[in-house]
Amino acid sequence: MENNIKTLFVKQHLDQLGPKQSFKYQEGLELNILKSFQGKTSLWELLVYFKSDFLIIPTLMSSPWLNTLLQIPSYADTLNNTTQGVIDPRQFDFSSYDLVITHDPILGPYLKELKAKYPKTIFAYILVEHTSYMMHQHSVEYDLYLDHTLNSVDKIVRLPQSINFLFPRIPQKLKKLFPIEKTSIFFDYRSIGYFLSGGKSNVKLTLPQINNFLSTLETSLPIEPISEVSLEPYMFSTKENNDSIEYYSKLTRSKYFITIANRVGQAAFDAASSGALVIGNYNSKLHKKICYDFCLLKEPFNINSILDLISKLESNPLLYKTALDHQKKVLNSLCVDYPKTTILNSLKLK
Repeated sequence: MENNIKTLFVKQHLDQLGPKQSFKYQEGLELNILKSFQGKTSLWELLVYFKSDFLIIPTLMSSPWLNTLLQIPSYADTLNNTTQGVIDPRQFDFSSYDLVITHDPILGPYLKELKAKYPKTIFAYILVEHTSYMMHQHSVEYDLYLDHTLNSVDKIVRLPQSINFLFPRIPQKLKKLFPIEKTSIFFDYRSIGYFLSGGKSNVKLTLPQINNFLSTLETSLPIEPISEVSLEPYMFSTKENNDSIEYYSKLTRSKYFITIANRVGQAAFDAASSGALVIGNYNSKLHKKICYDFCLLKEPFNINSILDLISKLESNPLLYKTALDHQKKVLNSLCVDYPKTTILNSLKLK
């Protein structure tokens, strides 16, 4: 389906996610946009999917996650010194956009005025952190809450509404951007932490700990190294190291992606979009959506459970293909077709 939804994505200048410069989207610059995502790459595929322009506004609204980041030494200085093109939303022309998506409901103070001025535009928001439920109090005037935790409903029937909305994905585009042969296994760092800590899902690790653990595993495929940036608190780094390119290169090189620490599960969709077969946790709602049943592990399990499962998949090409085909079908339904259909239906209601 050709995308004809003119889209703008908006964040505050102290939000570390993604670009540090407002811009108009241009074809062919997808990897340049990805390079601007230092550490956490969530929403890069959304920008490319919608061919979205990008707007940075002054930081007008606080939040629990932002207050925590501001306690990190050099965080505020780094963002202040590297962010350009900050524009007051009251001085910006939204008239050419069908869809405006904000990171948190940051336009709340001005949205009644903006909606009156731009009555044909859908104003939607995504929560930066799914645990920051108190941010919903600022969203009264928004048309849509795009719920990536799937605690809402699937069908758009009215405005305003909370709607299930996994991050859109671009699997066909990724094949062109990263034409890499699949030769490896990628353990996400939380899964390594799970095994090293005896079952905890979010623990602080050092690179020597991780490398020592990975060196003990006997596998037929090489294991991808873990990035130093992914171990930093909140993946914040003052270095411009293009870790995001490295991350997607690893994903597209990986035949298997291991993500068994029971979190929300967005990384599973990063991997699925990149063509890696995801091995997940049965307790994760999102893993149960994307993973073939054979690739879901039920607790208790250990590292040998992972290695045995991979061994069975490697020795049975038909099983591997069946699992991968299932994953592709689900990804296309939830993250390729559904987002455009949902927004188009919302525009009809608007």
